[in-house]
Amino acid sequence: MAASLFPLIDTSSPVPLGGIPPQGEKNPLWPEPRVPSTMVGGGGPGRTAGTTQARPGAREAPTPTAVEGGRILSRKHLVWIALMCVAVLAVGVLAAGCKPKNALEAIKKAGKIVVGTSADYAPFEFVDEATGAYTGFDVELMEKIAEKLGVTVEWKDMDFDILLTSLVNGEIDAVIACMSIRPDRQEQALFSDPYWTSPDAFLVRADSGLTITDPTTDLAGKKIGVQTGTIQETWVQDELIATGKIAETDMSSYPRADQAVLDLVAGRVDAVFLDAGVAQAFTTTQPVTVALVHDLPGDPGIAVKLGEQALIDEINRIIKELTDDGTIQQLGEKYEIAQALLEG
Repeated sequence: MAASLFPLIDTSSPVPLGGIPPQGEKNPLWPEPRVPSTMVGGGGPGRTAGTTQARPGAREAPTPTAVEGGRILSRKHLVWIALMCVAVLAVGVLAAGCKPKNALEAIKKAGKIVVGTSADYAPFEFVDEATGAYTGFDVELMEKIAEKLGVTVEWKDMDFDILLTSLVNGEIDAVIACMSIRPDRQEQALFSDPYWTSPDAFLVRADSGLTITDPTTDLAGKKIGVQTGTIQETWVQDELIATGKIAETDMSSYPRADQAVLDLVAGRVDAVFLDAGVAQAFTTTQPVTVALVHDLPGDPGIAVKLGEQALIDEINRIIKELTDDGTIQQLGEKYEIAQALLEG
C-alpha cells in the first residue's frame, strides 16, 4: 500500500529523499526518536520493575505517520510530497488548457495552414515554369483565404486520388483541387460551400474528326481517358462501362490530368473527359480541341477534416466575402475560366 501511495520514492537509493536516512544510519536533518535516560528494565527505589519512566522535560519521539521501505515519514514530508503532486497536476492542467480546441485554433497558433492540391490541373492549380511556384485560380483563392485567417499557406502537391486520404490521416489541414462536392466524398471530409460553378468537357485531338453530340452514343466503342478519383471517371464507369457502351479496358485512369492529355495526343485514347476550364487550358498548349461541354452535378469546394466545423464556417464566411466583393470573379477572368463557362 505504501509503495502505491508514494511511487516517486526510490527505496533503493543510498541518499534518502528530503534527508530521510536509511534504516540504521543517522542524518542531522532528521531527528531520531530518543530513549529517555531514566528508562529501566528492572526494579529499584521508586521504580517499578519492567516499566519505563521519562525524566521531566525529556523530548518524546516524533509520531510517525507512514512507513516506506522501513523508513519513517513525518507529516512534514508527507505535506511536501503532497504539494509536489499538486504542482505536477497543476502543470498538466495548464498544459491541457493551452492545447488548441480545434483545427482553426491550431492553424492560427501555428501561423500556417497546410493545404494539399494536385498541381497538374491548370488553370486551377499548376506550377509556374518560370518561377517554380504554385499558381492558378485555386492557389490564389486559398492564399487570399489564408491571408484573411491571418496565416500563410504551406502547399503539398500530391496525386488527386490520395488527397482525401492524406486529409483524414492528418497530413494536411485542407484540400483545394477543383474537387467536386459529392456524397461519397462528404463521408470522408467536411466541404465548404461551392466557390465556383465548373462544367465538364470532352477533349479530342484537333485532327481526329471526332464529333460528340451525345457522349453515351458517340463514344461507344471508343477509348476514354480520365483522372483517377474524379467525377468524370465515375461518369464513364456508370454511363459507358456499366451500360456496355465500352469495355472496362477501354477506360484509362491517370494519376494526373496532363498524363491523360499526352496519351490523347499520342493516339492511345480517343477522348479525355475533365473539367471544362482545364480542357480549355490544354487547347492552348496541345493540339487538342473541346468537342463537347457536358455539365455534371457537383461544383468544387474546399475540404477539411470531419468535425472541424469552426474551420469550415470561417472558410465559408471568407468565400462569401470574396464572392460579394468580386474577387472570385476577377480570378476567373484572370485565368480565363469564365469564357469556358459561358460556352458551356
